Amino acid sequence: MKQILKLSLLLLAILLPATAAAYDFEVDGIYYNIIKGNEAEVTYGGNMDGTPPPSYSGNVTIPSSVIYEGTTYDVTAIGYFAFISCRELKKITISNSVTSIGNGAFSDCYALTSINIPNSVTTIGNYAFTGCTGLTSISIPNSVTTIGNDAFTGCTGLTSITIPNSVTSITDRLFFDCTGLTTVTIPNSVTSIGDEAFMECYGLTNINIPNSVTTIGYEAFRGCTGLSSISISNSVTSITGRVFFDCTGLTTVTIPNSVTSIGDEAFMGCSGLTSINIPNSVTTIGDRAFDYCPGLTRVTIPNSVTSIGSSAFDGCLGLTIVTIPNSVTFVGRMAFGNIPAIESVTCAATTPPSSDGIDLFSNNVYIHAPLYVPTGSERAYMADPCWGQFINIIGLEDEVLATSISLSKPQVNLLVGGTSQLVATVLPDSTTNKTVAWASSNPNVATVSNDGMVTALAAGTTTVTAMTTDGSNLSASCLIGVTEDFSDYDDYLLLSDMEAFHGDTIVIPVTMVNASNITAFQTDIFLPEGLELLKEDGEYLIDPSERMTRSHSLISDDVSNGAIRVVCYSSNYRPFTGESGDDLFYLTVKVADDTEGDYIVHLKNTLLTNTDFDDIVAPDVDGTINVKAYILGDANDSRTVTITDVVVTAQYVLERNPQPFIFEAADVNKDNYITIADVARIAWMVLNPDEAKAPMRTSVIMDCSDHMSGEGITLATGETRTVSIALNNAMDYTACQLDLRLPEGLEASNFRLTDRAGSHVFDVNTLHNGDIRVLCYSPALTAIGGHVGTLLTFDVTATAPVTGDIAVDDIELVTTACQTVKPDGFVIGVNAATSINEIAGSKTVARVEYFNLAGQQIDRPDSGVTLVVTTYTDGTRTTTKLIR
Repeated sequence: MKQILKLSLLLLAILLPATAAAYDFEVDGIYYNIIKGNEAEVTYGGNMDGTPPPSYSGNVTIPSSVIYEGTTYDVTAIGYFAFISCRELKKITISNSVTSIGNGAFSDCYALTSINIPNSVTTIGNYAFTGCTGLTSISIPNSVTTIGNDAFTGCTGLTSITIPNSVTSITDRLFFDCTGLTTVTIPNSVTSIGDEAFMECYGLTNINIPNSVTTIGYEAFRGCTGLSSISISNSVTSITGRVFFDCTGLTTVTIPNSVTSIGDEAFMGCSGLTSINIPNSVTTIGDRAFDYCPGLTRVTIPNSVTSIGSSAFDGCLGLTIVTIPNSVTFVGRMAFGNIPAIESVTCAATTPPSSDGIDLFSNNVYIHAPLYVPTGSERAYMADPCWGQFINIIGLEDEVLATSISLSKPQVNLLVGGTSQLVATVLPDSTTNKTVAWASSNPNVATVSNDGMVTALAAGTTTVTAMTTDGSNLSASCLIGVTEDFSDYDDYLLLSDMEAFHGDTIVIPVTMVNASNITAFQTDIFLPEGLELLKEDGEYLIDPSERMTRSHSLISDDVSNGAIRVVCYSSNYRPFTGESGDDLFYLTVKVADDTEGDYIVHLKNTLLTNTDFDDIVAPDVDGTINVKAYILGDANDSRTVTITDVVVTAQYVLERNPQPFIFEAADVNKDNYITIADVARIAWMVLNPDEAKAPMRTSVIMDCSDHMSGEGITLATGETRTVSIALNNAMDYTACQLDLRLPEGLEASNFRLTDRAGSHVFDVNTLHNGDIRVLCYSPALTAIGGHVGTLLTFDVTATAPVTGDIAVDDIELVTTACQTVKPDGFVIGVNAATSINEIAGSKTVARVEYFNLAGQQIDRPDSGVTLVVTTYTDGTRTTTKLIR
C-alpha cells in the first residue's frame, strides 16, 4: 500500500507541470491564481509550456494580500500542490486571511520543520503534508473542521498531535506510516476513524477512543506493534476487519457491550493478547478474528453469538478448554484448529452447529478431548461429519447452568517456589457441569494447574482466574504476590515501596544489605510503562550515595532484554562504605501524566562482587510505586485547590506558560480545553470545597440572545481613539473571555473595565498568533453589574494607514452557575481620516476647526465633505476639503 501511494504521488508530481493550468501572476517569487473578484490563492508555479515550478527554500511567508497591476488581491487559499516537493523549504508562515490548504499543498517537503496554521483555516486537503518527514509537531486550530485523506501520511518525524474539537472525522490514512507518533489526543467531537487511519504507527503505545466515535475503519490500527492497551468507546457497534491486525504488543482490550460483531482478522496476529471478554451484545465472530493469538489462555464466548468464523481461534495455543454456547448455529472450518492442548470441548447447542468444512479442531483434540453435548443430542453429534470425529461424545443431563463462582482466597502472598491450593465453588449445587478453567495472567510469576494449585516461580504479581465452562461465562479471580525468601541470602539489593502523584519526578533509593565486603555490583532495572528513568546530557540519572568511594565508577546503558543495566566497580577494589541497609544509589524517575495505581519496578539479574573476587548471585526484587491521581482543580499540583490555582489557570488561558501546570486538573469541565469556564469553575471550587469533588461536564447554552458589540471608530495615522465593547445580557455573568485581532497599522493599549465589572480581576496578553486575549473573572463568582452597556474599553493608535477592521472572536461568557455561553463574534469598523500633520505640511499648527457644507462647526470630520480650517502660529490660515 505504501509503495503504491508513493508511486501515485510521484506520477502526480511528474505529470502536473504538463496538465496544470498556468498561474495568473507572480509577486515576490510566489505564484497566484485569481479565484474570484479580488481573491487569489497561492498556486503551483509550473506552466503548461514546461516551465519548471519554483524551488522554494528557507522560510516563506504567505501574505494576507498582494498587489498586482494596481489591484489588491486578498490571499484566501493555498491551492493544490502549491509547494509540492519543495525539499529545501524549512518554515511556512501563513497569514490569517487563508481559509483553506489544498490537496498536496506541502507534500514531500522533506525539510519542512515548522508551520503555523492560523485559526482562519477551516479545511486541510488530501495529502496536504504527505511525506513531510521533518515535521515534528503541528498545531491544528479549532477553526479547522475538515482534514482530508492521507493529510499526514508518512510524516515519520511527527511525535504527537492534538486533533481540535471542531473535527468530526479522522479520515482514511490520516496518520498512515507515522512511525514516530507516540501520542494522539482525539476529542469527543470525532464520530468516525477511517480506514488505515493509524496503520503502521508502531510508536503509538496507547490510545483513548472517546464515546463519540461510532465507527472504526478497516485496518485502522494495523501494525501498531507498540500499542499495549486500548479502550473502545461504548458507541462503537462493530469491530471492523483487520482493525488490530498484527498489534503484537496488545495485551488487553476492552470491548464494550455496544459491539455486535467482530470482523474478519480483527485481532489476527495479536500474539501478546492473553485474555479477552466478548460482551453479550456480540452475535458474530468473523473469519480468523483471533487467528494466531498464542498468548490467549482464555476466551469467553457469550450466548448471544450465533456464528463463529473460519479459523477464528486457529493457532491460539494457550486455550485448553473450549465452551460453545447454545446460541451458536455455525462454526467455520478450523475455527479451533492447530490447538493441540485443548483438554475438553462443550457445545451446548441441541442441534450440532453447521460448518463450511469438515475439520473444526486438530486431530489430536478429536482423539483425546471429550465433547460434552446436551443429553439426547449424542446421536445427532455422532452423525454429523464435523462433530462426529470426536471419539468420546458425552451427553449432559438436563443442564443446570451455574449462577455464581467464588474462590477460597481473594489474595495470596507466596515466596518463590511456594504453592497454594485454590478451591473454586460453583453454585448452585445442582449445576450440571462444575468444571472450571484456570488461567494465570502472568505465568512467568506463577502458574496454576487444572485443579487450582498455584506455584510461585519469580518475584512479581499475577492474577489467577477460574472460569465456568458450562456456557454461563462466570469467573472469579485471586491476586497472587510473589517475593523472594531473603533468609537464604546475606548480600542483596532492596527497593522500597513509594507513593507518587501523576506527572511527578521522584527519586527511588536502592539500598544494599550486606554481610560481606562488597566492591562491585551489576543489576538490570525494569521499569513498567508509565515510569521513565530520566536522562541528563545523554546519561541516565543514576546517582551514587555516600557509600561509594571516589574510586568507584557508576555507569549505565540499555541492554537487549529491555532493561537498563547498572554497573559499578572500583579501580582499586575498594569496598563500599557505610552500614548494611543504607542507600547505595538513586534513580530519578518521571511518572507519566496519565498514570494511576500500582507500578512495579524490578531489579533482576543482580550480581555482587566481594573483596575475595567471588560472584554473589542476589535475588530479584520488586518495589511498588503507588501513583495517585491528580486533584481536580489543583492546577499547580500543590495537592490543594486554592486561589493560586485560579490565577495559574488564568495565566495558562493567556498563554503565559505557568509552571508547574497540570492540564488534566485544570480542565474541570472535561472538554479537553482550558478556557475562562475552567477559571470560573475552579474559583467556585475554592469557595465550595465540599461540593466540588467531581468534574463538571461542559454545559453550553446554545439558544441565547445575549451578545457583545462595539461601535466603529474613525482615526488618522498618528491619532489615538478609545474603543468600547458593550455587553447586553439577560442572564447574570461572572466571567468573560474574548480575542481581538487588529488590522495592520493599529496598536492597542490601556485596557480597562467599566464600573459594571466592580472588583473583577482583569488581564490581557498577546497570544502566539498575534491575537490579544482578554480575561475578566471574579474569584468570588460575583455577577457583572447591570444588563446593558459598556464593559470594556481600550485605546487604539494608528501607527500607519489602517486598511482593515478590528475582529472580536472566540467570545465565551460564564454564568454565575458556571454555564457557558458562546456568542457570535463581531467586527468593529475602523475608518481612516486625513491627519492634521498631513494637511498642515511643515508649518506649526495652532488649531484645527471642522465645518460642514452648511457652514456649521462640527467636532470632528463627518462622512461626506468636511471643510478643515487650519490656523497656524504665524497667523496664516488654510481651508481644505476633506472627503470621506
